[in-house]
Amino acid sequence: MSDFQRFLAKRIGIAIGLTLIAVTIIFVVLRMLPGSPFESLITAGNLTQGQVDEIMALYGLDKPIWQQYLIYLRNILTFQFGYSILQSQPVWDILAPKLANTLILLVPALVTTAVVSTLLGMYVGWNRGSKAETASIIGTTFLRSTPVFITAIFFVIIFSYTLDLVPAFGMRSITATPDGLLDTYMSMDFLHHYILPFTVTVLFYSGDFLLLARNGVVEKKGSEFLKLHRAKGLSENEQLMRAGRNSMLPVITYFALRLGMIFQGLILLEVVFAWPGIGRALVLAIQQQDYPLVQASVFIMALAVIIMNLVADVLYAYFDPTVSVSGGGA
Repeated sequence: MSDFQRFLAKRIGIAIGLTLIAVTIIFVVLRMLPGSPFESLITAGNLTQGQVDEIMALYGLDKPIWQQYLIYLRNILTFQFGYSILQSQPVWDILAPKLANTLILLVPALVTTAVVSTLLGMYVGWNRGSKAETASIIGTTFLRSTPVFITAIFFVIIFSYTLDLVPAFGMRSITATPDGLLDTYMSMDFLHHYILPFTVTVLFYSGDFLLLARNGVVEKKGSEFLKLHRAKGLSENEQLMRAGRNSMLPVITYFALRLGMIFQGLILLEVVFAWPGIGRALVLAIQQQDYPLVQASVFIMALAVIIMNLVADVLYAYFDPTVSVSGGGA
């Protein structure tokens, strides 16, 4: 077995272990919450105690805690998320469209941020000490250090309430009745609602990619291989592209990490903009203590982080073989 194969097997084993730890933490934390998902229904008179007992038996909540855990572990690891307690629908049927709504916001925004900010970071890194470098670093650092929900609220106040340019909340108008997938995500009504959360997401994460690309180019600018290319007569643009290409490894691995972790960052954004994504669904499910819905939502988020961490490690080891030989990681 080669060094890289051993490295890969080790990282996959770690990922499996982290997944088991994550699902266990989810189970324990939910059982520690005060109250139950049925209290409000009993108080409102919608269910009697006998009916509640029957539902708890149906969901296995009347069993000893260790039996609940084994059932939960079997179901969650086989993606059998069961039924929502309060909505009486399959959990996956509830989460699938919300996951799609989150991804339609997440992926284009992250790709746009990575491309634009990386190119800008390469430019300001090559022109170190310029006014463009100073302005871009100050601007992106300020946006990144400001909590995303503060930026979102500020944009809502300015562009929705003050200037009345774009809607403040939701993914479409209340009266809209989209017909099919294309009409759902490509209509003018959707794009009108999409502009504000998309812009806030791009601005919030732009600083990370800009600084990574800028630091990489600054480091490579004085390297021996670039001096050799300069002696061969390469133009400034060709030198910049070579320096940028050789400093892309941190950007690529960070992109993979951020793709997994951005779910958590979008929870507050989805709440502020009332965006019907998985983050907002999780907040509502926690408030209602809908165990199956919370378990599935958190599991999907945790799994995304673990998988993308594994991808980042593998990418780093693949592009830099010394990592796998030394046993290090990204």
